[in-house]
Amino acid sequence: MIRKKVTLAEIARIAGVSRATVSLVVRNSPLVAEHTRQRVEQIMADLDYVRDIGAARLRNNSSRTIGVIVPNLVNAFFTEFLSGAEEVMGLDDRVVLLANSRDDAPRQDQILQRFRGHGVDGVILCPAQGTAADLPDRIRRWGLPLVQSLREVGRDATDYAGADYVAGVGLAVRHLVERGHRRIAFLSVSARTSAREERLEGFARALAETGAEDGGIVEAELSWEGAMRSARRILDLPALPTAILCFNDVLAAGLMAGLRQAGCQPGRDRAVVGLDDLPLAELTYPPMTSVAMQPAAIGANAARLLARRLADPDAPVKRAIVQPLLRIRESSGGARC
Repeated sequence: MIRKKVTLAEIARIAGVSRATVSLVVRNSPLVAEHTRQRVEQIMADLDYVRDIGAARLRNNSSRTIGVIVPNLVNAFFTEFLSGAEEVMGLDDRVVLLANSRDDAPRQDQILQRFRGHGVDGVILCPAQGTAADLPDRIRRWGLPLVQSLREVGRDATDYAGADYVAGVGLAVRHLVERGHRRIAFLSVSARTSAREERLEGFARALAETGAEDGGIVEAELSWEGAMRSARRILDLPALPTAILCFNDVLAAGLMAGLRQAGCQPGRDRAVVGLDDLPLAELTYPPMTSVAMQPAAIGANAARLLARRLADPDAPVKRAIVQPLLRIRESSGGARC
């Protein structure tokens, strides 16, 4: 037997308040007294009330949904990023739809079209490698609010939420120099994105400021196996580096495993530093020194920027940048060549 749907009018009758008051409670309005809110919410829970989002959409011309597109789900960074975005959007009674572009621009375009078809209110996008420079303009012509995050195409083309990776790489390089390292290599991903450019800019700038030597740039695919294979290539560099700074923690963890396979102990024979400071960093052997980029805070910032854009479509473009923090552990010890 199908149970009849609970209405706002029924809740209002039981609670002894007006339907309008119940509606304000549903929408988390601050205009309702706390004791009244608690009584109404308890009745809603007892009756197993569920808000009719479809009806709200028809009234407000809003789907209450937000699309989020990330380039991969290999990196736990994006799990934390999504958590931050969901928490902020949940406060606004919105649902987040997540999609993985697999770092493929054509697939990303297909996802955007599906999001349009589902009527999302806006999109948070970490652009795939090879994203066309005119994509923000195309999305703007669709009338779809857009926030770019972690990567971007077209500087200041849209609102942007990210971290200061130039400063983060600088923190890591200076820490290694303070530990006595003078020849530092960089393990990068191969994807040509703004995120890669920022890190390499930070690397070059920090080497110039500290006088440290560029030990070489090695590229690897973003996977555990790819990072492990890179260890041999790093150890075969003509001028062997005493320290390796990695694009992110995933590459750093894989590299450390590869170094151990090659008979080189991370933290003793070669220093390794990651970027992101995911929970993984405390689980490696030895525990990994990393630069915290606070992905949940970045995701929350992206969601706030999108909420701001939804409320005021003509607001000036804004950037929200999280500052990095160095987390020192055992993997960045001195060198024994």
